[in-house]
Amino acid sequence: MGCLTFHNFLSCFRRQPRRETCCTPAETRESPSAPSPPPSLQPSLPPSLPPRPPRYTQLFPPPSLPPSFPPSLPPSLPLSLSSSLPPSPSTSPLPSPPLPLSGFLWLPADVVLYLCREHLPPSAAVGLSLTCKALFGLVFPEAAPGLGRNPAEREALQLLLERDLGQHWWYCHGCSLLHRIRSHGPTTDPPTSATAYWPPITWEPGRPCHNSHWFEGSTFVLDYESVRLVMNRHFLGPPNGLPLGSFTVEASSMFFNPWQGKLVPWREGWSARIVQGQFFLSATRTLSSAGWADNTLREALAHEERELCGHVKISSRPCVHSVKALSCTYRAYPRSFVPCRDVVESCYRCLTDYATTIEHVGTDTEQTTRYWFITITSYHQLGSGRSATDANFDAFGHLMSLDSYRMRRDMVTHPPGAVKRSWESYKP
Repeated sequence: MGCLTFHNFLSCFRRQPRRETCCTPAETRESPSAPSPPPSLQPSLPPSLPPRPPRYTQLFPPPSLPPSFPPSLPPSLPLSLSSSLPPSPSTSPLPSPPLPLSGFLWLPADVVLYLCREHLPPSAAVGLSLTCKALFGLVFPEAAPGLGRNPAEREALQLLLERDLGQHWWYCHGCSLLHRIRSHGPTTDPPTSATAYWPPITWEPGRPCHNSHWFEGSTFVLDYESVRLVMNRHFLGPPNGLPLGSFTVEASSMFFNPWQGKLVPWREGWSARIVQGQFFLSATRTLSSAGWADNTLREALAHEERELCGHVKISSRPCVHSVKALSCTYRAYPRSFVPCRDVVESCYRCLTDYATTIEHVGTDTEQTTRYWFITITSYHQLGSGRSATDANFDAFGHLMSLDSYRMRRDMVTHPPGAVKRSWESYKP
């Protein structure tokens, strides 16, 4: 009986097995003495954020949202958040996925190939393939062979590239190539000396796009690239090409007179306009004879080789095609000029008009006697600037071109004074 009692006594100190409970670990760690707060005072935790969408859905998201989504909230905000409460740092909205580049990328590959093959010329199909890598690998192998068999399609493709890359490249019709832009407008480099000047001009019969126009007696040098770039800005818009203001320049035009040993004080300014898709140039040349005797000025102008275009010279000699207003003199005073205002004449070869004004100016603070003031304003129409072989642009050039000899101005289509009137009809 005693042993049984002792055995029962030891069984009381044995480790009891753990009883299973239905409470959570958080509840077991809580102190039983701490009372739980009422439900109204418990902090509200933000709902869990939606999972991050896969990568392909960010590049090509669905075109529309589900109908049940509230339109007042952006797609990235949780539905349980109120728009009246500012979001906490932990619940800041996710950035919205980018919009699709184009619905064209959602089409199957065979549909894309069909559209390019049946509805696009090879130049447009190749241009489309250059927009992204996916289309390049799909469309370019099918469309590129069509360019090699048709030069017109290659030209059309390069014109498309010029439209998109016009701030760095320009297309040359003579070379059938894209050239990098190197021109910043016409050049007006000062002469190296007062007696001789050879401007930086180029002349290549096989590459008219690289030829420059230079007029004797002036430092103004015009190249075709500048004209093309200005017209690109007009047709394609900025930032393509060059602004029209790049042609507003002052050119040096003082050259040596062997009879008096001093310079003829010509001043020259250029400007440009675009009227009805045509490029126009204008030059205003002024001469003040203050300090010059009439006979000395007459002799200087008689041997003047200054050019208005490639065919008209500012000379009082009747043997060359010159400004007739300067050849008119008084019968009683053959060394004097005849005053006139806006006497309009025209070149018989190119689209050039020029107006001459001769005034006998009175005395001023520096000049005690009357002197002559001559103003010659020329107007030139150079065409649309789309090709270096344009008839109007080529005829405007110097006499190194044989075409300028053969060309004759159509006086019915372009009567005398028509170029000047077109210039004055410009409305910005």
